[in-house]
Order: sequence, then structure tokens, then C-alpha cells
Amino acid sequence: MRLQNSRMVCYRIISAFWLTVILSTGLGPDLYAAGIEKAKSPIPGAESGNYGLQYERSILTGIGLEDVFRYNDQLTTQFGPAYANIFELKIEPLSSPPVSNPNFLECDPPQRGNFSYALCYYSGPEEPTGISAANAALPCKLSPDGKIANCTCYEFDTDNVPGVPYFVDINAISNLAIYQETVETCGSDGSRCKPNGKVVAPVCDVINTNTLVPGADLISVFSPLKKLDYAGGSTMCHDKGAFYAGCMTSPCYRTGEVDANGNALVDCSCPVYAGPFEIGQGEQPDGQMLACQPSRNHVWSAAHNPTFGQEIIPTRPNDRCFPDAPPESGCDLFSEGTGSQFTPGSGICVDVCNAYDSGFANLGSQIQAGYTCDATLCTVLGLGQDLPLSPLATSAARLELTGLACEGLENLGETGLGAIALVEEAALCSCCASQICGCQPNMDTALEIDNLNDQQKGIDINPQCAINHTLCGTQ
Repeated sequence: MRLQNSRMVCYRIISAFWLTVILSTGLGPDLYAAGIEKAKSPIPGAESGNYGLQYERSILTGIGLEDVFRYNDQLTTQFGPAYANIFELKIEPLSSPPVSNPNFLECDPPQRGNFSYALCYYSGPEEPTGISAANAALPCKLSPDGKIANCTCYEFDTDNVPGVPYFVDINAISNLAIYQETVETCGSDGSRCKPNGKVVAPVCDVINTNTLVPGADLISVFSPLKKLDYAGGSTMCHDKGAFYAGCMTSPCYRTGEVDANGNALVDCSCPVYAGPFEIGQGEQPDGQMLACQPSRNHVWSAAHNPTFGQEIIPTRPNDRCFPDAPPESGCDLFSEGTGSQFTPGSGICVDVCNAYDSGFANLGSQIQAGYTCDATLCTVLGLGQDLPLSPLATSAARLELTGLACEGLENLGETGLGAIALVEEAALCSCCASQICGCQPNMDTALEIDNLNDQQKGIDINPQCAINHTLCGTQ
């Protein structure tokens, strides 16, 4: 479980010029009015001076004058503006591997209240892609005027996946004022903020309070939650005339659409950029590579890594992992010797056990949510499992289990969740604080853990009890 950032600050979005810049300047070229193949001009590159205004006007249609917003069309890197979604790695020759963490900022979702974000990383063609047969179709269709790619994206909420961090590319923050504030706080490469530093990036607070883009229901970010359902690696698209949707921090809107498993899908309004890019998937299960242009009127949601031209996902900082995150970036489960710097009965462990013991799933329940969540969340995310997961372990089945197991997690309280996060981050482990501190669930909770462990086994997930002989319920 992760610490809630207690600073639920509503940032005042700074006024700027768009209210005074009227159509007298014209809307520029007809980007794709007759479809991609009949376009009269290319999608704007970094040199374009008016695309940001056009995009801004499109996403703010119907928004009142009091909701002032300035879209970030600045050159945030030498490779392009914010909507190019540039992913840069620093070369550190003495490290192994020889890179440091890229410009992704780590954000912890709020623990109190329902919070949602969108994932557009796999959006593009009209048909589903990836490993899992349950993956949804996530098309990114160009608007008639070509200014926007309307992308269908996944929605995730903290009712089903509490505490799992999400990530924001500092180079791709769409709100100019928030971008400038975040760079001032974190540095231009984000190195002073999490995960490299200890400071929480301002953009995280703003997304958590849904004040980044006026009128949006939620914001598009990166999350590792669907990584196990899609092919690893990437597909390079560097041909001249390549173009893509830069969806990072774009506004998204609920439409009521769901996939075949009942999971919510949302519509995100993504800017379009011309230039080399990488698709966040490699070779597909049938051995085929993905086409860089999905169809005549569709584009990929993508980004560009100019350093290596390969994967465009957050990687671990040196010697660090992310507690309660999926495999590759997530910290390992508890094992013998984990967290040996902490002693059961010490001050911090007393706070941890008090939180586990007093945080009940709901009013009138005696089920302690911290234990049930730890018994389920991290294994269901894929930690400790043989990969790829069984076909039975669909995203829908796994999310249903985490939603059940983690209900009422916020009832552990901010202080308690903070103590748990401190232990997990110091010990570099996931869903492990109760084991480190020797906390023990009550009988109602132990029985529920039995039930949750059986449900995990039913979808071929090994619970912690089978892996490290902890959180075994009544066994």
C-alpha cells in the first residue's frame, strides 16, 4: 500500500492569451479534412506556431470563461513540444545498465475518495492488439479536421487498484502553468522528484484533484497495470511523414462505454504530432509486427525515445523498485530476511499493526482490509507468478478480486498508510509490511483470506501463502 499525498491542493490555473486570440489569425492549414491520404499539409511539427491554439480551442469547446487554461505548446525538449511526448534517458556510463531513470514522474493516487485515470498507451487501430484475448479494441480516430485524435482508452480507478503508482512524462505536461511549476520544483529532467528524489511533483497533486484540464473527467497518464496483457518491446516508426497521437496528460471523458468484460472505457482528446515514434508493443503473438499506420483515419497513441528508439515506459531508478507495482518495475514480495532493519514491537511497527488491526472493510464489518488487500493485490498484479499468466487470469478477473480484497483500505487512515508505505519503501518489498512487523489478523479476516486465496487459485494465481508461507488465513 502506498502513502496518500496529503496535500490535496487545488491549483489555480494561470490565465493566458487564448481568450484574447481570436479567429482573426485563421485556423491554419486544413490538416486532414479529407482523411490522411488526401491531406493538403502535414500534421504540424515542432515549428508550427498555431497548432497548440487550435488544439486548445477544440478541447475547451463549451468551457466557461472562468476556466482559463493555456495549452503547453512550448519546445519542452530539443526534439519537440509537449504534445510530441518525448521520452529521454540520461546516459550514465558507470551504471549497469548504463542509464538512469528517464523523465517519468512517479505519482501516488489519493487513498481517500474515488480517483480515476486513463491509460492510452495501447490505443490506435480499430481491432484489439496484444497477448490477452480479452483485450479491448482501442481505436484512435482522427477528427474530421485532423486537429485531434479521439482515442478510446482504459479507465482505472482506486476502487479496484488502490495505491498502485501512475507516471507522468515531465516533457509532456499539457497545462503550461503546471508544466512550469513542475519543472521549477523537479528540475527540467524531473530528477528532484519521485522516483529519483523524495519530492512529490506538483503535476501529481493537480491530476489527483482533477484540475489539470478544465472540463475533463480524468487525465491520460501511464500505468503498468495492463503490461502483462500486451507484448513487450516496441515497434519503431521512423519513416518520413510518420505521425501519431501524443496522449500523455490529455483530457478524457466518460461515455458510458465498456468492454466485453464490463470494464470502463473512456474517450481521450489527444493532440497529433508529425515525427518519428515508437509503438509501445513489439512482435504480436502471431509473429507479426504492428503497422505504423493502423488505417487511413487512425493513428497510434505513441511517444518518441530519441536516445535509443526503443521502449517508452518508466524504468527503475538504480537500486530502486516501486512497492505494489506489477513485475519488472514492482518490488518483490516478502521473503525471509526482508525488512530486517525493522523490529516487531518497535515504534514504527506498532503504528503499522495498529493500522492493519483498526482498518475495517466497511461499517459493521470485522474484516481488516489491510491484510486482505496484501494477501491479494500484489500477486494478482503478477508479482511472484510465472509469466505469462494463465488465460484464466484475465484483467477483468484480477481487477474484480483486487476490488473485493481492498475495499475499505482508506479506513487504515493517513498516518497508518504512511507508516506502511515507509516500511515497504525502506525494505523494497510489496504487500509486505504486516509480515515484517509481525502483525496478525483476526479470525474473520483469516477466513476471508482463505476465501481470497482460493479465488486466486481458481484463476491460476499463486497467493502469498503458496510463495512465502505468509497471509495463509486459518491454515
